[in-house]
Amino acid sequence: MLQAIREKAQGWIAWAIVIMITIPFALWGIQEYLGVGSDPDVATVNGDPITGRTLDQKTRDYRENLRATLGNQVPAEMLDDTVLKPRVLDALIEEKVLGDTAIDWNLRSADAQVRGFIASLPAFQRDGRFDQAAYESAVRNRGMSAAGFEQSVRQDLVARQLRAGIADSAFVTETALVARVGLMDQKREVNYAVVPAAAYRDQIAVTDQLLQDYYGSHTDRYQLPDRVKLNYLVLNAADLGGFVDASEASLRQYFDDHRAEFVGREERAMRHILVSVPAGADDKQVEAARNKAQGLLDRLHAGESFAALAKASSDDPGSASNGGDLGWVERGTMVPPFEEAAFALGKGATSGIVQTDFGFHIVQVTDIRGGSDATFEDMRTEVDKAYRRFEGENLYFEYAERLAQSAYENSDSLVPAAEALGLTVQSSDWLARDSQPDGALGNPKVLNAAFSDDVLGERHNSELIEVGPQQSVVVRVVDYAPAGARPFAEIVAEVREDFIREKAAGAASATGARALEELNAGKSLEEIAASNAWRLEHPGKLARNAEKVPAEVVAKAFELPPLDAGKPRYAGVESPDGDFLLVELTAVQNGSFDDVSVAERPLLAEQAGGQLGAAEVRYVTQSLRDAASIEVSPQKVE
Repeated sequence: MLQAIREKAQGWIAWAIVIMITIPFALWGIQEYLGVGSDPDVATVNGDPITGRTLDQKTRDYRENLRATLGNQVPAEMLDDTVLKPRVLDALIEEKVLGDTAIDWNLRSADAQVRGFIASLPAFQRDGRFDQAAYESAVRNRGMSAAGFEQSVRQDLVARQLRAGIADSAFVTETALVARVGLMDQKREVNYAVVPAAAYRDQIAVTDQLLQDYYGSHTDRYQLPDRVKLNYLVLNAADLGGFVDASEASLRQYFDDHRAEFVGREERAMRHILVSVPAGADDKQVEAARNKAQGLLDRLHAGESFAALAKASSDDPGSASNGGDLGWVERGTMVPPFEEAAFALGKGATSGIVQTDFGFHIVQVTDIRGGSDATFEDMRTEVDKAYRRFEGENLYFEYAERLAQSAYENSDSLVPAAEALGLTVQSSDWLARDSQPDGALGNPKVLNAAFSDDVLGERHNSELIEVGPQQSVVVRVVDYAPAGARPFAEIVAEVREDFIREKAAGAASATGARALEELNAGKSLEEIAASNAWRLEHPGKLARNAEKVPAEVVAKAFELPPLDAGKPRYAGVESPDGDFLLVELTAVQNGSFDDVSVAERPLLAEQAGGQLGAAEVRYVTQSLRDAASIEVSPQKVE
């Protein structure tokens, strides 16, 4: 059939068909090479597009910057595209608006300025100097040309120039500084009374239907996030040493090969008895302590137990209860006179009286290990530990590769990998995206992987996740619970408590509102508080950062307008625990510029100018955005 078609497909009709077919394919190929057609615009600013590719690249850059800045402390939800992309797009729109404005205002960045900025970036430096090869490699890895990167830097510098020009044009007069100090350092004299919500709890009627209705109208309060239960394998180099066959020959060979690691440290197990001498003691006190120590030494020579004598007579509270035992001690640990005496003794020997700044000691060495004459038998325990640690670290990389391969090839179960490597499948409790579990699962990368499309959606094993130095995990989701309200039956007690607390707080607020009416009608706060047995506080003058009173009292006090003809001002505010607070403002005292030292005034002016400049940048930027033609395609941002 193909041959027949070939023979008959001749003449201008055939060529027309070929051309009709070829053009779309040719255009499609060109578009792929040029990067057009397949890259939809997510927004346009003054007719210029912001492409999906640009948004994706900038979002990746921003995510990496977050990770580099905050490390493992970045909340998982902050790295989600649905959170990041709108923010990044907003920043791109703002940059485009400022860039267009900079062009209109004829702002430019010179080539030398661009080159100098690029050369100053640490990413392009080696040993403190700009490295052309590092620069070209980094730019190439970003999928950009050097010219394209330099153009983006130029645009960024111009936008910075525009922002700086606006911000630096702000200035603060001395009159404004005086007014600023007057407000910043203002103090307000306050009294407040507490209308306690607890007084109304017993008055709240509670029925099953009321609780059901309350739960139904507050289900958002009782939501659980989507959660997973995980099976997981932990691979840890420290544990792999247990798999090592530590034969006698292997240990001896390791000791011979690493002798310097073991023979260089001499340690002595020792104990002591201390007769302390107080600071500033006179000769008589020193002599009395020496005589007491000599008496104890004589008793040791007579055959009494060192441990019993130390427990009964030593003045060292840290070791007396343990018979004077100090454990294994290396050189450089104790004060010189003590150390010299202890390391001069043989095993089982007891010193004479040793004087230090602490008093008089009697030292006994009970064991010795290490040192230049240490034998394999002396150090066998340490050699075994070191050998297993060394071999475990060597095994880790082999096991990590095998674990990753087995988890991938048997993506529906961790059991084959566990059996092949001698690991144990462990299980987690319910974990949400923002959970902070202990151990290997505590690394944010683990939960990021657990909630990924591949692990959660497809129920595949995760890739090997490195969670620490020579420690990694593989996880799989074994159960999933979507976000939703907790069942009413499980939280009746919690709903009941919330209902009573809210109703009691409402009753306290209603009572407080009526009291406010009485205060504004002329009654005094003292009179109302006394008649209702409410607690009345007189904290006096408060600054804006006062901490000795509830924060809501301070905030409300500084919201109130100044006094009217010397009459107090009143307001009410709810506290977080449900109480209602009646706030009385009785005096206002402005801060004085004269109290600001001459040295502090330039710093104050700089701070005020910086805040004013930042506010003006925000105002101008928003004005420019309002005047620009901006179109966003929300469905293409997600």
